[in-house]
Amino acid sequence: MTALKNLTATALALSIFAPSFAFAQTTSTTSAPALIGQIQSIQTQINALKQQQQQYLATLQSTLAQGSAGEQVATLQALLASDPSLYPEGIVSGFYGRLTADAVKRFQKKNGIDQVGFVGPKTLKKLQEYLKKNPLAFDVAVAAATSTAMSTSSSTPSNNDKAKGKDKRPCAIVPPGHLIAPGWLKKHKGEDRQIVPECQKLPKGIKDLIERDHDDDDDNDHGTTTPPVADVVAPVISSVNTSGISTTTVSINWFTNELATSKVYFGTTPLVNLASSTVVSNNSLVSGHTLKLMGLVPSTTYYYVVESRDVSLNTSTSSTLSFVTSALPIVDATAPVISSIGLSNISATTAMISWITNEAATSKLYYATTTPVNLSTALSVSNLSLVTNHIMNLAGLTASTTYYYVLESKDAAANSATTSTQSFVTTN
Repeated sequence: MTALKNLTATALALSIFAPSFAFAQTTSTTSAPALIGQIQSIQTQINALKQQQQQYLATLQSTLAQGSAGEQVATLQALLASDPSLYPEGIVSGFYGRLTADAVKRFQKKNGIDQVGFVGPKTLKKLQEYLKKNPLAFDVAVAAATSTAMSTSSSTPSNNDKAKGKDKRPCAIVPPGHLIAPGWLKKHKGEDRQIVPECQKLPKGIKDLIERDHDDDDDNDHGTTTPPVADVVAPVISSVNTSGISTTTVSINWFTNELATSKVYFGTTPLVNLASSTVVSNNSLVSGHTLKLMGLVPSTTYYYVVESRDVSLNTSTSSTLSFVTSALPIVDATAPVISSIGLSNISATTAMISWITNEAATSKLYYATTTPVNLSTALSVSNLSLVTNHIMNLAGLTASTTYYYVLESKDAAANSATTSTQSFVTTN
């Protein structure tokens, strides 16, 4: 800004002193009306330079959301209005309302960004690139015509503008040989009305200075940009829930209305002390949050509080919530009970043996002609199906022979039950 003032002051000095010198040299020959005309011409030039001096570049430096207001929002709206498919309403009011949010969603969709309707870091970066290609400035206009043009497209001026008694309007910096963006011209009540007019022509020295500053990206060393609106609103936490509860783990999920960090405080006491509780966190800025808690105790009630902090360090915490971890599965350590042993179809070479168990289990029969029956060496028949009614058929037996047998059943948990030694005699 200092360099801009110096250039303007130099231009003013040259405008004033050069004509004054001419006036001193021609006093004797120039008529009074001609002198008055020269003075009026000089005054007009001075006024034009003063008006030009009040033009400064628009920038986008802060994240924005519904409810934001000021020059940053006006810049955003002007950029969106340059493309009618994004912002057909083309209202440059300086207030971030529903129409602006809808236009931002269209911009995000066009550029492959999540359509959240607010300007986060990714959207801001893309808008800054677009602004560099389509530069805007703010004219502090004093002409009645300017005020009229802005009043048709803007909402009530901010308190700042009222205090200054001026109407700040965005204008397009159009390079020589280029046309103003078609989207900045809008059909309004049968007439073409410029939503964003072309900026007034600047003296070459001032124009060069502005262009040089614009090429310097973010240095902002002229101090002409209005400071960004401070974000003092904390994120809104909603839809807090749990999923995937097991004996030792659980996932905590929630949403925020803006990009923010994720943190969960938890413990086994109803009053969660944020200073001493166990914590899991993720510093990534997201709007959909999920954190997994591990190393929990089965069949235990846990209490937790979620916290999110936005890029401006505004912090929100939820109320205290709770969940109960799953119980350990009941271990089956009881063997089946064998009952109702029966013999049937006994012949010289065959026999059928049946029994019942109180739970589903396998079937196995060990048999031999000596007692006691050695389970490791005896003959056997078996069925691995889990049933409660068991039937085993023996064949190839010897006639008129006493056979000794032991029944065995094993349940799904591998608990095994065996009977005492039983016997039968084959027929002749």
